[in-house]
Amino acid sequence: MSDVRHTDSRSRPIPDAVGELRLHVRRPAPGTAVIEVAGELDLNTAPRLAEVVEPRIRSMVGVVIIDLGRTTFLAVSGLRTLHRLHTLAREHDVDFYLDPAESRLVRRVLELLPLGCERPGITESLDGTRLPAPRGIPT
Repeated sequence: MSDVRHTDSRSRPIPDAVGELRLHVRRPAPGTAVIEVAGELDLNTAPRLAEVVEPRIRSMVGVVIIDLGRTTFLAVSGLRTLHRLHTLAREHDVDFYLDPAESRLVRRVLELLPLGCERPGITESLDGTRLPAPRGIPT
């Protein structure tokens, strides 16, 4: 697996053990990790997402953004995993955001069952001008 402390902006594909979920990790700015989710987030694939995100939350990263724009299915088990990751991020004082992007399916699920960390469009703002600074880093 790639080094979690690396801070360049190149996309890093994370191998998919299940076949229905594809994950890419980007580091667009120091202290920021974006995990792009493509495919189905369900009982079989949610543990893989947690396996990729948890080490980043526990590392030196101050902002974790989950880009759900290419998510084609979001089961309750996937939503439960996102909630658990959000809780873990709060425990580690890491800013955690979910971006449903243009996925109507994800937007609808998060409207019905909000987690409190939704930030539509945050992934688009990764040019650094509107990206929130990690906690503890002066702006």
